[in-house]
Amino acid sequence: MSSSEQTSEMQNRMYKFIVQYMQREGMPPTNREIGQALGIGSTGHVDYHLTMLQKKGLIARQAKKSRGIKLTDKMSPPQGVFVIGAIAAGEPLDIFPNTEQRTIDIGHSGIDNENAYALVVKGRSMIEEHICDGDYVVIKQQQTCQNGDIVVAVHMQDGVQGSATLKRFFQEKEHDRVRLQPANSLLEPILIPKSIWDREWEIQGKVIAIFRQYGNVA
Repeated sequence: MSSSEQTSEMQNRMYKFIVQYMQREGMPPTNREIGQALGIGSTGHVDYHLTMLQKKGLIARQAKKSRGIKLTDKMSPPQGVFVIGAIAAGEPLDIFPNTEQRTIDIGHSGIDNENAYALVVKGRSMIEEHICDGDYVVIKQQQTCQNGDIVVAVHMQDGVQGSATLKRFFQEKEHDRVRLQPANSLLEPILIPKSIWDREWEIQGKVIAIFRQYGNVA
């Protein structure tokens, strides 16, 4: 086999790995992960083959991002978001309990699934926002939010992620506290003094879409 044929074979293997990784994990692999999977010791060699795949129009790349690979629209698999577990729309529950790994099809919603994941909603505390038990919320990963955003708020326990809840976030400076507001008139908000919030809580993302599916997900 000539060196050019070997190069082409490596690029085919690399492209197949990228597609399978994205379908399985819901995000692109890093150069290091590609190298480890394909037995390439140099990230520079990985970068060379990725550049060739880009020139062939099979992928697009975002500069200065460790997971900056995108499949071109022509070659992309069906767009989906990885479901990583469940979130409480009620009292906080243990963070993201393990569920069967799967993806939810978000069609042509325009959502950038590179920095997003999905959670299954448990409970009815957000029912007045039309977020029902069993719905899927798509979360954009971020640690900051604005007043009024619906967020994944995580309560840290001894420095370890403990429990999480889905609520609308409000910082009430006049009361020096954070209010996690349910959307159910039968329930009371969770009120957290700012000092405790800063020490024990964090935001892991905000809701950018809600999906209600009929039938099975992939």
